[in-house]
This record gives sequence, C-alpha cells and structure tokens, in this order.
Amino acid sequence: MQKRTLFIWDVHGCYDELMSLVEKIWLKDEDNLYFVWDLINKWPKSLELVEWIRSRPNTWSVLWNHEYFPLVTPLEVDQLTSSSSSDLSDGTKNWIQVQYEESRDIRQVFESHWHREWLVSLPHIIEKEDFILVHGWLHPEYGINTPKEISTLIRVIDDKPWYEFYNWTKPVIYGHWAVEGLRMRKNTIWIDTGCCFGGHLTAYCLETREIWQVRANRVHKEPEHWKEEQE
Repeated sequence: MQKRTLFIWDVHGCYDELMSLVEKIWLKDEDNLYFVWDLINKWPKSLELVEWIRSRPNTWSVLWNHEYFPLVTPLEVDQLTSSSSSDLSDGTKNWIQVQYEESRDIRQVFESHWHREWLVSLPHIIEKEDFILVHGWLHPEYGINTPKEISTLIRVIDDKPWYEFYNWTKPVIYGHWAVEGLRMRKNTIWIDTGCCFGGHLTAYCLETREIWQVRANRVHKEPEHWKEEQE
C-alpha cells in the first residue's frame, strides 16, 4: 500500500470515535497522520488521546485554540485582552478570558502528566511542499507568518470568511468552524464535522481525496449556536 498523507479534524477528546476512525481507514504506521485541530479541552478523553498521539510514529499536530488556552500564561492573557491589542475585537478578547478560566482543570491535568512541554512545542502552522496546515486561518497581511494568537482564534475579515481573501496556489488545510461542516474551495480544505457536538469525526487523504467518517457515540456537548445553525 502506498504511504498516505492523512488529516483528522477537531477530535476534542473523542478518543473512542478516533479509534473507530483509524480502524476504518486502515491506518498503517508508515502513513503520515496530521491532526488538523483541537485535540483536547472538550470531551471526554483528552488525556488518552494525547498519549495515543505521542506514541504513534509519523504523527504531527498544530497548536489550536483548545490547546492554546490550557498553555497560555496569565501574562499572555493580559496582553491579548488589553485595550492596546488592536488585532482582536472586544468580543474575541472577552471570549479569550472566558476560555482561559474554563481551561483551568485541563491545564492542571496536563501539567501533572508531563504533557505540557509537548503541547507547548507544537507549531501553529506547518508548511510542506504540497500543503499548508493551520488551525484557524492565514491572515492575508501575514501569510505563513501569521502569529499564533491570530491563526488559532480568528475566522473572518471584515465579516467575510478568511478564505475569500486567500489567493495562493498551495492548498491550506484548516478547521475551527464546526457550523460550516465540509467546505472545499479556492485552494482551501475545511472539514470540521462537530464530533463532540454529536456529528461525525472525519479523515481526509491528500493523495486520493478520499473522505471517511464515523458518527459520534453520543452528544458530548451541543452549544446553542451550533444547534441553531444546523437546524
């Protein structure tokens, strides 16, 4: 079997569903596996998930907002949410503060199990010959040098999805927006199918463009905004 380049989106601690998905795609050690977004900080088995990823060969991940908040320091939060921080809206600053406070428990778990150092080492952007991997987006002014506090947190520019401004030839693979589900356009590949919200966990093969899915075992959490936009 040819070595494949595989991507899995927004696991959010859904370890059991991940095990079902890797069985379905016949994952081999020689396959290159990239986790596109949010490994942890929702439900229900974040610790087991990280330990599995760390033990598997040929596996990479980028830093996402749900990894970012358990790792950020109080000083960094203050800097991001200060009135002098012009890159973020007031609504985003308030959201950052809430997310940081809600990450307190998972932050303590990962520090006690010595995973914090590994999580801190994750890049927020990975660029390869045939793709760019980022959690949220690439800002048109910064491109591949988009700072992590922007690339992991923001989705829109002037009330429009960021991909409408993207004009590079290299495909960007990203997620961070479960209400949008699956979207492939303008050299961007976006598949966030809301497993933790009762949707699906999805994998994608770069070489063959195959897509595999498994349904969530249960609804781990269903934010009202996600439910309303799916109805």
